[in-house]
Amino acid sequence: MMKKLLSLLLVLLFLLPAGASALAEGAGDPIEISDLDGLLAIAERPDGNYILTADIDMAGLSWKPIPFSGKLDGAGHTLYNLQVTDAGDDMRVTRDGNLKAYDTFFAGLFSVMEHATVVDLNIVGAYIEIDAQSHCFVGILAGYMYRCSIQGCSVQGRARLNNYAVMSGIGGIVGYGAGDFGFCTADVELIFEDRNLEERCEQFMGGILACGLVNIEDCTVYIDGYDSCHGYVHDGGLVGMYYYCGMDVHSQSVRRNRIYGQISFFEDNPNRRAYCEPTLGEEMSVPGNYYSNEREFERNETKDYSKVLLPEQCDEPEIHFTLTSPTCDSWGYVYHECAGCGYHWIDSYFPPQHSPGEWEIVQSATAEHEGLRERHCTVCGELTDSESFPYVPPEPQYVEEVVTVYGIESTETLRVRFKDSVQARHAKDAEALTWTSDNPDVLSVDQDGNVTGLRRGTGSVSYSSADGLYSGVCTVTVYYSFWQWVLIILCFGWIWYI
Repeated sequence: MMKKLLSLLLVLLFLLPAGASALAEGAGDPIEISDLDGLLAIAERPDGNYILTADIDMAGLSWKPIPFSGKLDGAGHTLYNLQVTDAGDDMRVTRDGNLKAYDTFFAGLFSVMEHATVVDLNIVGAYIEIDAQSHCFVGILAGYMYRCSIQGCSVQGRARLNNYAVMSGIGGIVGYGAGDFGFCTADVELIFEDRNLEERCEQFMGGILACGLVNIEDCTVYIDGYDSCHGYVHDGGLVGMYYYCGMDVHSQSVRRNRIYGQISFFEDNPNRRAYCEPTLGEEMSVPGNYYSNEREFERNETKDYSKVLLPEQCDEPEIHFTLTSPTCDSWGYVYHECAGCGYHWIDSYFPPQHSPGEWEIVQSATAEHEGLRERHCTVCGELTDSESFPYVPPEPQYVEEVVTVYGIESTETLRVRFKDSVQARHAKDAEALTWTSDNPDVLSVDQDGNVTGLRRGTGSVSYSSADGLYSGVCTVTVYYSFWQWVLIILCFGWIWYI
């Protein structure tokens, strides 16, 4: 018996760690982010598990790119009006086509992403402009990625990189690195300006990725690119240069993607390469699966190096703007257009917005339970707000009234129904009222509030509710009715009245 007990205890001891571990795993629910403060807090725990529970407006904040190595589930929500003007503090080594190493900085929502996962996140109205004194890569989602997965995400916005160094690139979603993209969309305007005239830069531009080795499947790109380079150009509708860049990864697949748009560029370099293709600008690695990529892409090369290539054409543009208000199912925004060259862009987004109507009480509040009220959109009828509200006892009410009764009990009884008037107005819950007469010889009142005139004269009828909230007094004057006057005069003459 003792041996069996000891065996049981040993089994329990072995099971306890497993149980504790299972509990710990079950406690790893994602951290909910519903506002800008929650987004900023990612920097304190970059390896965390997060989920967005609302669209977040990032306007008015110059966002400092932060590293990320956790999981971010956008849950279909949108970060809008992202603005970035400086690279992050995180440095990684990047390599060009000759595997030459550069200490590089990065800009985007995230600076560096490593072993991270981002799903179902939308970024709308992003604007990134970096003056890069050091080697730099820019992407709207991240500047750098390593072994990351980006699935079901979309980005929309403009990014510009003014380069004063050598190793540099700009991508619609990510700047440099390796990982996976699936079912993503990029609608981007990308501008690269090489301001380093002393050295030939290594420049990269792509609608998804500027430089690196990635899986890209079922993605859609709308690109409007402008590249002014005095070094080596590597531009592509999907990836500028498809290359493993010394990373421990293997070529995979680039398939079922759709690319629309154009890249205008020049390569001011006597030893020119001028790589610019609809899908992969320069293929230094070959994808394992590379097919079914649809393209409507223009390669626009110029040999005029005297003017920086930009989407706007006017030296002194005259910009007009139009505000489009949001609706129940569409975003609002500010549309800008140059009157001279027609260049236009959209920024300052506003999320879809309902038009709430008046509050409607669904359930009234009582002393026993709270009430419930709702509001619905006046346009589409969708429920916009719902809230409970507490029971608020009414203020005590006192009413004074005057009533005239014609007729006495011997010939006519006139019933003044306070229950239907006074009580209905001041005791809406039909609470029982207590009635009293201060002159029972002249008038009487029953507990239904029916007053009967007994003789000619004046008296008062008082009423009060059991909770003391409702009370009042009614001055009642009893007169003879017309027929009573006729009968009295005929029978007794004026002596009775006198």
